[in-house]
Amino acid sequence: MKPLSCKEVNHYITGAKVLACGGGGIEATAHQRISEVYDAGGSFRMVSLEEVPDDELLFIVGSVGGGVSKAAQKLVAQLPRTTTDLYVEAAQRLSKHLGREPFGFIATEIGPGNGVIPMYVAAKLGKVVIDGDCCGRAKPEIAISTTNLAGLSITPLSMVSPFGDFLILKEAIDDARAEVITRHVAMASGGTVGVARCPASGQHYRRAAIDGSVTRCIRLGQTMDKARAEGKDVVERILAETSGIHLFTGKVTRLDLIDAGGFTTGSVEMRGIFHTGERQRQEGNMRIWFKNEYLAVWFDDTPIASSPDSICVIDTTTGEGIPIGKAELRPKRYLTVFGVPAAPQWRTKKGIELFGPSHFQLPMEYRPIEN
Repeated sequence: MKPLSCKEVNHYITGAKVLACGGGGIEATAHQRISEVYDAGGSFRMVSLEEVPDDELLFIVGSVGGGVSKAAQKLVAQLPRTTTDLYVEAAQRLSKHLGREPFGFIATEIGPGNGVIPMYVAAKLGKVVIDGDCCGRAKPEIAISTTNLAGLSITPLSMVSPFGDFLILKEAIDDARAEVITRHVAMASGGTVGVARCPASGQHYRRAAIDGSVTRCIRLGQTMDKARAEGKDVVERILAETSGIHLFTGKVTRLDLIDAGGFTTGSVEMRGIFHTGERQRQEGNMRIWFKNEYLAVWFDDTPIASSPDSICVIDTTTGEGIPIGKAELRPKRYLTVFGVPAAPQWRTKKGIELFGPSHFQLPMEYRPIEN
């Protein structure tokens, strides 16, 4: 068991902003949760997957939601909000439903917000957080999960809205159906719900989760801070730390973004220089399509890369990870785009079907990003 210092958790956020591929939850809320825990004399305790006893339970805990229309927001604008934390409440409700306490909590994905949520819930309930996650990056749908690849049941699943509504989904046909149901509850709740799901044993999670991803993000955050302190090229250090493949550097020329249906979808276009393969040092246009996260890349209309590999967008000067949003993807901002190969389980036939371009009806075939 390893206690996490406040500095380490903040380093996690710094690294996770890069590796979350533009999504992964809200950073500002994560900082509030960190301050709340440490100001009260608490701490975050982390264990490896190997340290979880075979028969002890773990839950995934995090948020589900995304962009909704102004009309959907207006429908709930006058509802009184609960003072209970959605994620703590969701975990407690699932525990009560099962009649059993979990050993700890694991993140649904890498993310500045969704990675801190299980740390916070664990601290509040006297449990541990797992050094791992269930994607290896951020993803737009809860069915896109290594637990799904491994055949773990997503249900029973608890949902808590910002207004105190509570639901238990006892069974679902499959993870995709659970995603649809949960997403609709989020849409009816102004865009988000707290969710605890996929209760399973340590033995099962050892074959289902991505091991060591919290430590990986902390290490990246430390590398970035050290580079800044030493006046070094932060982007260069990020690429070295992640074994990233430098795809492109250029400035934003256009952003098309729609918030609707519980997702933020659209594309960002840039003009600049390609940095790898046969097109190395060529000038041209890059377009990245996103659905809550960056998912596919074209250079001058030629498909270059796609999920399940990670497409990371960072500020060319500071190295800061760039979340999807109008303020962040503003015109003329200089950005660097790089890729990181997906975890091995995503490169199976089932993994590519679940998280590859065909899942999003994109006109391209998956090709490993290093190729």
